Amino acid sequence: MAASPGTPLDELLAQLPANAGPTTGRPVDPAEVAALVAFLASPHATSTAGADQLVDGGAVQTA
Repeated sequence: MAASPGTPLDELLAQLPANAGPTTGRPVDPAEVAALVAFLASPHATSTAGADQLVDGGAVQTA
């Protein structure tokens, strides 16, 4: 979702598709993305294969 700098958060959230899942109501923090990347690069993720990892605050509804 592209927006101009300074676009209010409520306006950005209103642009989510009507079929979006339950969102967190806030943008994803870069540290949350970094935490997922760190996990996937760690030995703890050795059994994780062929999985999509969404870090979108629930904006994409999944089955």
